[in-house]
Amino acid sequence: MLRSELFIFDYGVVVFWNWSPEEEAYFRRLLAQFATHPFKVDDIEVEDFHFQYDLNGPIQPRIFNDMITLKSASPLIKLTISHACAQSVKLTLYENMMEETIEGTLPLPQMLSKYGEVKMSRNDVMRIIGKLFSLRMEVNLVSNVLDTPEIFWFEPELDGLYNAIRGYLEISQRAVVLNSRASVLSDMLSMLSEHMNSKEMTNITVIIILLILLACVIAVAEVYVKVLRVRAGME
Repeated sequence: MLRSELFIFDYGVVVFWNWSPEEEAYFRRLLAQFATHPFKVDDIEVEDFHFQYDLNGPIQPRIFNDMITLKSASPLIKLTISHACAQSVKLTLYENMMEETIEGTLPLPQMLSKYGEVKMSRNDVMRIIGKLFSLRMEVNLVSNVLDTPEIFWFEPELDGLYNAIRGYLEISQRAVVLNSRASVLSDMLSMLSEHMNSKEMTNITVIIILLILLACVIAVAEVYVKVLRVRAGME
């Protein structure tokens, strides 16, 4: 009988081996009690793979068409594969967040090119800036998650398998795309910041001009009053 195993990663991913959907759901509910900063239900990502044992197959495990073939039930082999799968799931989460955020901010450069300004309230623009900045920070954090786990420094014979699974899941290529989108995000942040600064400077300039005009009006009024007093004294 196949035994059930799981691996929990501190960046919010659990990898189940040979668990039923009901058992997985029960354990996730149990684990959620100890979670900090849990994801929203809509943000939870799931990737499914099948696995089998082939005692007569090659020594090195392999993956093809999302089917993982193992020669033994070695926990270290499963941990190695789980590391790569967990990183892929985490990367998928940020890919989706990035896609949604960029799509939501696409009208902003269109507004600037059409009207020369972003026709939104300051609070709305600041909310968008905050969201973009937060996501940019998250992308920086996920780059640490995608680093090679320390275990492979001490188990170098597993490094080849880990890199093979990462290659199958295209983690490195996807990370490059994510970082390029993060650059677009940085450009968007710069654009919004410059717009807000320009708008603030315009408002300050208008206020200064109004204050100068007010001072001129007061000065003219004072001169006019003095002239009236002089004329009244002469009479």
